[in-house]
Amino acid sequence: MRRNISLQPAFDNKADPLSIDVARLVQASIAPNTAKAYGDALRRLFEYLDEQPLADDLLAGYLAHLYTRGLAPASVTVVVQAVRFWEKLEHRPSSVGPLTSRTLAGIRRDGRNRGRGQVTGLTREAVNLMVQNAIGTNTLAGLRDAALFRVMSDALLRIGEAVAIDCEHVTTGSDGSGRLMLLRSKTDQEGKGASLFLTARTVDAIQQLEQGAGYSAGPLFRRMLKGGRMSDDRLTVDGARLAIKASAEQVGIKGVSGHSLRIGTAQELAQRGATLVELQNAGRWTDSQMPAYYTREQAASRGAVARLLGTD
Repeated sequence: MRRNISLQPAFDNKADPLSIDVARLVQASIAPNTAKAYGDALRRLFEYLDEQPLADDLLAGYLAHLYTRGLAPASVTVVVQAVRFWEKLEHRPSSVGPLTSRTLAGIRRDGRNRGRGQVTGLTREAVNLMVQNAIGTNTLAGLRDAALFRVMSDALLRIGEAVAIDCEHVTTGSDGSGRLMLLRSKTDQEGKGASLFLTARTVDAIQQLEQGAGYSAGPLFRRMLKGGRMSDDRLTVDGARLAIKASAEQVGIKGVSGHSLRIGTAQELAQRGATLVELQNAGRWTDSQMPAYYTREQAASRGAVARLLGTD
């Protein structure tokens, strides 16, 4: 039985303007991709429960079921986050009790390396190869991809952030470098924004794209149509991900994901001496755990043992 799950709070009077405003603001409080992930996670959970009432022991059992099927701890954690979010909206008592909490803690500890370590970081050298390959196609798609790769690498962007860029978000300085105004990101749901540095080579790639495609306003990265024409529609997240993976494979790089440009720049910055705080700020991570994980090899090569005992 397929259960309809809503991530908007329930109200007695659906026509009440205040209720409609609250529902709209609640929906805006999380990113669209997060809302979709929560909805999908809840639907699968209730299909598994098969009309059994949600409870601590059943939720813990479901988490264990997902983990034994090979899911990474991060994917299992989404289920708990979704349940908490939904139950708060519905004013339900929490189903996340001691058994679920301990099961999740065990999954995180036992599977701390599951789902990680497989993604290849795309360093500046790799990005240059991908850009040269893209431009060498002499197509609008190639110009778009070259600019996309450079922007994502410079600004350590997530795919969703990259495809949301409009031409107006990029400005150019007197020295040829640029600034990207990132209006909203996964870790900035309030929309405070961030100003990010773009190299002169990246600005040049953006200008070549705009001149070649004949636009200077609206979505910067756009979908392609048959015949090599460019659409007015924004490039999708899936489209950007496929472009990154395909281009990397064409230059002989395997194991690439949508995060590879972001990870690769973090690794290169660490190799060149960036501190963990600088990495966290550059990538807009909410804490230092993820940049520390991605750059652990670079940190080891610059650590006290390498510096002080490396020649012994």
